[in-house]
Amino acid sequence: MLIYTSILVYNQSIIGVNYWDIFVYLQNAMLFAHMNIGSQLSVPPILSLIVSIPFTLGLVSELTLFIVSGIFFIFLIIGIYLLFNVRYDERLAFLGSLFFSMLSLVVTWAVSGSNDLPSLTFAVWSLLFTIYMIEYSRFNYIYLAFMCFVCAFFTRFTEGFVLLIILGYLIMNRDKFIKICTKVKLRNFIVFVCIIGSVICAVYLIKQGTIPFISQFLEVSKSSQVSSVNIGYELNPYYYLENIPQLLTTLNSSLTYDITLTSVFNKPTILSYIILALSGIGIVLMFYPLCKNVSKYSKSDKIVLLICMILFVLLIITYTHITYLVSELIFLVAVLLLYEKLPYKFKQLDILMLLWMGVFILMHSYHPVKVDRYIVATFIPIIYFMIKTITKIPHKNIKTPTIILLILLIILLPINASYMASLTHPNEHTTDEKNTANWLKEYDPNYMNENLASDRGVAFSWYLKKYTYTSIPRVLEANNQTIDEALESINATYYIDSTSNLTDIKGYHIIYNSNNTQQEIKIYQKN
Repeated sequence: MLIYTSILVYNQSIIGVNYWDIFVYLQNAMLFAHMNIGSQLSVPPILSLIVSIPFTLGLVSELTLFIVSGIFFIFLIIGIYLLFNVRYDERLAFLGSLFFSMLSLVVTWAVSGSNDLPSLTFAVWSLLFTIYMIEYSRFNYIYLAFMCFVCAFFTRFTEGFVLLIILGYLIMNRDKFIKICTKVKLRNFIVFVCIIGSVICAVYLIKQGTIPFISQFLEVSKSSQVSSVNIGYELNPYYYLENIPQLLTTLNSSLTYDITLTSVFNKPTILSYIILALSGIGIVLMFYPLCKNVSKYSKSDKIVLLICMILFVLLIITYTHITYLVSELIFLVAVLLLYEKLPYKFKQLDILMLLWMGVFILMHSYHPVKVDRYIVATFIPIIYFMIKTITKIPHKNIKTPTIILLILLIILLPINASYMASLTHPNEHTTDEKNTANWLKEYDPNYMNENLASDRGVAFSWYLKKYTYTSIPRVLEANNQTIDEALESINATYYIDSTSNLTDIKGYHIIYNSNNTQQEIKIYQKN
């Protein structure tokens, strides 16, 4: 993983940064390192806080963020290995974790500086420590589980939904939990949670006067609060289900990737459909014994099964019509009822992986902003159930499942290499933005004392190391404001048009043009 991740980091250093949010994390890291220009403190802070440590040592570079992301990625794969090893032997867990690391969507974002995989790292370890607490009867593991959960939440707020999976596991093992949890231990843990929660809320209130993750949580639960001007606005609830094959494996990134930054236009390989077929069969195999013996169930068992079926139907009917929080709770209750009340006993990790998949698919499919990287968390249960199917294939030799999984991994290797090669080149638009920033530095050595604005303010804040206001014409128009009114309100000397393709701005004239035929970058100076 160290060698593989080093290759990914090297490739990412060639690609560079071009995604909006990643610039925000870089700027916030500079702010935490006391180097000004932090832009959006309402976003989760953990990744930026960690990156700020090497920044304070003078390592202020995009590469620093890539390396930190790479360290997280290594721990993620180790965590997935240990999680799979709870259910499968070491060889299958080892191959399965490597298989996950080479999926196309994972490769795209593994070390990009995005917070999706770092937050997933904390989420996996949070679940692991919860499992270890029950397995080894060590209550103190709950502190590690809780701190990992807190870090997962404050790396990416939506990753906090791993709490539902953790609660599901504790409910399934409540007798064991009660046995190792004395009143004193529970009291101390509650006090610890309250102290951590109070400190976090106090810091936010003192520094910002508000607690942003509460408002963001409410925004996620109410899709009506999201504007259609958002670049990821997509109301199709089946968006991820329809596009998941090209997210799993593809030989080449689409020609539009550098502009759209989405992988849904890629062409999937046949391996994607094999993965999905095996995973789907694994889920069916999970429920097959349950359905096979229905005739032998008692009357009360059949009533429970009927209630579960009604809940699942209710979930389908109400989905997208009410807040997804209700859908999540219906799903959680239905799955736990199946586990608790029926005579057939599911494997607990099977239930956890089913919960994991359902919780994150429901949440992200409901929300109107859909970006391919959001769904990467569901790839863990997809690979888990794929392995489950492989272990159920009739075999006389104990090594047969390992051999089958190894063959699939060998097939994935050239796909992985081809996809990495197709991604690994400088983004032409990113290069133009850097050149534009360098031109402005030379044109006006006093630019640090001027007010700057751009439709890609976060990018130019990073390149110029000077806070640049974000003024996006289409967003301004949606709020009944023109670009010239916005620039006048902040007394901007320069406006950098990176993506909006404006032809003119009242009161400004063009002093620079990148002359790129596909996406011109222009600098406007105040008259």
